[in-house]
Amino acid sequence: MIPPQPAPEQPGSALILRPDNPLAAYVAPVPANEIDDSLHLRDLLRIIYKRKWWILSVALVMLVAATLSTLMETPLYRATTTIQIDRQAQRVVDYRDASGAAEQFYDDGQFFQTQLELLRSKALAERVMETLRLDIDRPASRPPNPSAVADKPPTGEATDRDDWIGRIATTLRKRSEPSVKDAQVLDRESILGSLRGSMQVDPVPNSRLVRIHVTGADPALAARMANAWSESYIKTNLERKVDASSYARTFLEQELAKAKLRLEETENALVQYTRQKQILSVDEKSNPLTQNFTDFSAALAKAEQDRYRAEANYDEVKRTLSSSRDLLDNKALATFRENKAKLELEYQEQLRTYKPGHPKMAALQAQIDVADARIQTESKAITASVEITAKAAFDSAKAQEERLRARVELSKRNILDVQDQGIRFNILKRDVDTNREMYSGLLQRLKEVGVTAQVGTNNVSVVDKADVPLFPFRPDVMRGAMMGLLLGLMAGLALAFVIEYMDDSIKFPDEVERFTGLPLIGVIPRVNTSKGSPEDQATREPRSALAEAYRSVRTALQFSTSKGAPRTIVVTSCTKNEGKSTTAMALAVALSQMGKRVLLVDGDMRNPTLHRMFKTDHSVGLSNILSSDTDPITVTRKTDFPNLYLIAGGPLPPNPAELLSGPGLQKLLSPSASLFDHIVIDAPPILGIADSIILCNHVDATLFVVESSKTRKAAIRNAIRRLRQAGAAPLGAILTKLGSEMSMYGYESDFYYYGNKAELAPTSKA
Repeated sequence: MIPPQPAPEQPGSALILRPDNPLAAYVAPVPANEIDDSLHLRDLLRIIYKRKWWILSVALVMLVAATLSTLMETPLYRATTTIQIDRQAQRVVDYRDASGAAEQFYDDGQFFQTQLELLRSKALAERVMETLRLDIDRPASRPPNPSAVADKPPTGEATDRDDWIGRIATTLRKRSEPSVKDAQVLDRESILGSLRGSMQVDPVPNSRLVRIHVTGADPALAARMANAWSESYIKTNLERKVDASSYARTFLEQELAKAKLRLEETENALVQYTRQKQILSVDEKSNPLTQNFTDFSAALAKAEQDRYRAEANYDEVKRTLSSSRDLLDNKALATFRENKAKLELEYQEQLRTYKPGHPKMAALQAQIDVADARIQTESKAITASVEITAKAAFDSAKAQEERLRARVELSKRNILDVQDQGIRFNILKRDVDTNREMYSGLLQRLKEVGVTAQVGTNNVSVVDKADVPLFPFRPDVMRGAMMGLLLGLMAGLALAFVIEYMDDSIKFPDEVERFTGLPLIGVIPRVNTSKGSPEDQATREPRSALAEAYRSVRTALQFSTSKGAPRTIVVTSCTKNEGKSTTAMALAVALSQMGKRVLLVDGDMRNPTLHRMFKTDHSVGLSNILSSDTDPITVTRKTDFPNLYLIAGGPLPPNPAELLSGPGLQKLLSPSASLFDHIVIDAPPILGIADSIILCNHVDATLFVVESSKTRKAAIRNAIRRLRQAGAAPLGAILTKLGSEMSMYGYESDFYYYGNKAELAPTSKA
């Protein structure tokens, strides 16, 4: 029975004093639409740390397997020959050989790549095989009776079907069987394939050097093959040049004979044409017709100038006859004018004495008239003579111009006729010159090829011959081990991520808020059960990490609301065995340690648990209160913890959900009817039954328990959705049974004061 009066609070029993402050920001619920389920870098690191033993185990297995596989391989030796491939061989004579004449059209990259492909060619491999007698010295792998094999029809021909299955089978068979049935040909191709597979061409960067590697189980044979490969390549290169020179010489001789015949034919045609047309020369500089045309053209130009001057002089004479210089410079006319002037002067002097009608004056006037008549007559005679002279000069110049123009036209026609004949002449002349140049060039090239063919120069030389290798080239144990280790790490990481992908549970504290959208009230570590049960460590060992963790939960609840810790609290989870009963008990004990009266109720009437933790029976309990008018005080039991009381689950009822929906639960939780400061209810799981949904709707706060690395995210999502659809939003979440791997991320510091790494060993579940 509960005492009628609350026990006085002992000094120092209140561990935390609640300040009058508003709701703490760190427990503010996150909206559902802001839930972040993305993968972060820290999640990848956690996966690697958590699955490190898987990764290391796979890597170790792959390392051992790769090392053993490498050691079991047949030792192979590599022999190397180094050769130098120049663009052109050293020239003894300053002529291009026939084989290198076309290489000037290719750049160095194309030339070098061509030589590398020649080194890898099948023809060179056949020459090496024949040089080393590999096809003869090698034991033949022929069937016992080749004739019988040859006479036997190909396998499957008699059973080929004409439907689509038969066509597919035929195609697959032909892809796996060689088309040639001759055993010798197959054996030869097998040797060539092995020989080419053992050879590797390795050009040295930024140089003309090429390394020829030959790998084989016999070191001496590998060295012989490498040297034979370089020697065969050099011989093949020389033979190719000799063959090219011989072909070029034969080709040039044939073309030279054709060019000589064409030259003779064109020369004969030119001679016949010049004789027929009587052409001496068609050169413009040495042709007399051209010279005559030039002279006549110059004379015509001069005659045109003379005619222009004579015509201008004639026009000038006609225009200025009265003031002509001939009139002014004529002495007789000047004498007549002088006499006339004297008579006129005398007439003027006598006119002072006599009148004009006086006989003496009339005589003077008559003399003046006679002098004037003479002057007019003489002037007309002089002007007529001058005009006749100018006209005669103009006519003479014009006649000369016309004669010269006729000669120029005649010369022009002659030149045009010669030019018409010169077109055909020049065509024949060009043919002769072209054929003569072609003949001379072919003759010169034939002489050059004859000289260069006798000079055995080569652009390939051996720098280092292959020696017999002393140590195997393969297998490389260290490289094989490192490759195995690398592949093992990759496979281990892939396996770890696959396992982690298949495990969609919440494993770390920061995933709780990011995925559920609920504030994280506390983190409960996984403990070692060898030191006692989890509930004992959480309630009876105050220095344990588990007890410290639940005290942190109690502290968070103290600041979860403005009035302190909620009065009625339901502790629930998605499924069973997630630690909700231990959490409810430890939380009730932690609240009672503050001097508060706390009632712990086992609300799971389907599978009650708290009576086993307190080592009592559940003959009476919550089911009695809900199914009858039983007073809660009569079924309340005092525990061995101060201020903590217990109501067990009671007998298992057939209808727990209907009992919880009745008035008994409300009467139990009513503040006016209760003598307790806090009521903590251990509720059943949410999924599958409606008991927890009913309980959550009757309390002040709901704590959602999530077990680390076990509770599935889908179950958490469904459980929270059910609670929110019923109008019961959880106050926060508690992550339980967190393993020791959290120490990598700093969660171990939460239990620094009382924590012990031995207590956090992941040996059992809380």
